[in-house]
Amino acid sequence: MPSAITDRNRIERIQTKGQRVREEVSGLTAELEGAFSDLERVVREQLEQRPYATLAAASGLGYVLGGGVPLALSRVLFGMGGRLAFVMLAQRIRDGYFGSSESPNEQEKESRS
Repeated sequence: MPSAITDRNRIERIQTKGQRVREEVSGLTAELEGAFSDLERVVREQLEQRPYATLAAASGLGYVLGGGVPLALSRVLFGMGGRLAFVMLAQRIRDGYFGSSESPNEQEKESRS
């Protein structure tokens, strides 16, 4: 039979973890509220500046989220989008590292000339 001291210690650890989780969740909630208010502000600005484009984007997004696009096509599109995003990220990293959009081989050739 476990002693009262170890049970009390376990209960205190559980309470401490619960408090930590509560604090993190409230921090996450505050961040999400901030992000949603920023998103709302951006959408409102876009709606005022480009009402037809915003309406078209909202309609398209609603169609996709509503299941209007077949699952196989969604997988293909998300796969292509993921690969494209990876390529763009790799190019940005390369440009940041080398300082231009030239490949390392092209830079080496120019430095020899």
